[in-house]
Amino acid sequence: MQQSDKLNLREIEKQLSERFKKSSDFVCKNIIIGVEEFAAYYLESLVNLPTTLSAINQAAIEHEDDSLIQKFKPFEGDSSMSLDGLSNELLQGKLILFSPEGSIAVLESEKHDISRPVTSPESENPLQSAYDAFTEDINTNIALFRKKLRSDRLVIESRSTGVQSKKKMAVVYLEGIAQPKVVQSIQEKLEQNKDKELTTVRDLLRILGHPKFALTPTYVSSELPGEMVENLKNGKVVILIDQFSFAFSFPAIITDLWSTTLDVNYPYLFQVFLRTIRAIGALLAMTLPGMYVVLNSVNPELLRIQLAITVAKNREGVPYPSLIEMLLVMLLLEMIIEATIRLPKNIGPTITMIGGILLGQAIVQAKLVSNLLIIILVASAIANFVLAGYMNTTGIRMYKYVVMLVSSLFGIWGLEAALIWITIYFASLTTCSVPYLSFSVKGKLPDE
Repeated sequence: MQQSDKLNLREIEKQLSERFKKSSDFVCKNIIIGVEEFAAYYLESLVNLPTTLSAINQAAIEHEDDSLIQKFKPFEGDSSMSLDGLSNELLQGKLILFSPEGSIAVLESEKHDISRPVTSPESENPLQSAYDAFTEDINTNIALFRKKLRSDRLVIESRSTGVQSKKKMAVVYLEGIAQPKVVQSIQEKLEQNKDKELTTVRDLLRILGHPKFALTPTYVSSELPGEMVENLKNGKVVILIDQFSFAFSFPAIITDLWSTTLDVNYPYLFQVFLRTIRAIGALLAMTLPGMYVVLNSVNPELLRIQLAITVAKNREGVPYPSLIEMLLVMLLLEMIIEATIRLPKNIGPTITMIGGILLGQAIVQAKLVSNLLIIILVASAIANFVLAGYMNTTGIRMYKYVVMLVSSLFGIWGLEAALIWITIYFASLTTCSVPYLSFSVKGKLPDE
């Protein structure tokens, strides 16, 4: 070891201590392994030092200390031994040792048990499926894939992204099943944007080059390993991110609105029936509010005379036009839905149910809205949540406002134009080289 290398190494030690001096869990101490003394640098929140030293000393007793000696490298100014390289290793929970002779070793350490065990899903309700869910640990999630899909065609590519905060991710797909153009598209985007920070789902979509403004999600997320395994079999690519308790499946297609991969657990006739109900629900969720405005204010002549008189009597005494009436109650419903999500689970459903019933009854008795509007609104909300996936329901919730506003201006022709426009919009979408209106990522009609 040259004297200049030793000086550079001491400077690296000093800079490393300076960089992490504001972190209370950063530890620099002298430890003894065998009969030698080393300077150890580590984060005690991530490294279980007593267990790590016990394992190292046990290896030394078993005459395997040569493997430890081989881990020490002289400082030569390479990237792995640089300040940034060592900082990254430290943040990953590794133990860095500096020997008195002026060499460095980066060792895998025993970690504290801070990972959540595999539990039942919290936000999804699997039917006739396994009750296990992804956790925040990416290695545990990969193990769940390996357990459910024992195939040598399962490809798992480990990657990392970010500069200030390195984030681990895994790209999972079935070789020979996933379309090469989809895999290549995702790989190219991840490689081109590997320096971008990844802390949220929006960051992932930005890295993959997906549109910032979209009425429909370009991915399918789930905390169910069984559902993601079926997505792999259907030719999709799954991305796992460390410290995310759910996985992302790319690309999303039109059938994801009304079908889930776990539908294959039902007999075929039941499966077709359920998917038909969801497809009808998607149509009703978009059109019912607009249809109410059309038949009340713009084109009441479309109704039979008896029904038109009944609707008119029902709205007798309501001081607002149909559009204002509908907007008022729809916004109240949106707030009730968000309150249900944000409130604690033990009181959220009770408060929102009581609030919804009391508010609905009071607002009708006060003649601010009609009884028919409440029926239409509840039917639209139920139809909306029949759809598969919360993200899909949110997109439909947004678009029904567009349908309602256009319908209030142009009547039944506006309603039809809004439906034609959403069809054209879906036809223009392409995600990971796959058109959104595809019925299968594999290029075949059935995905079962």
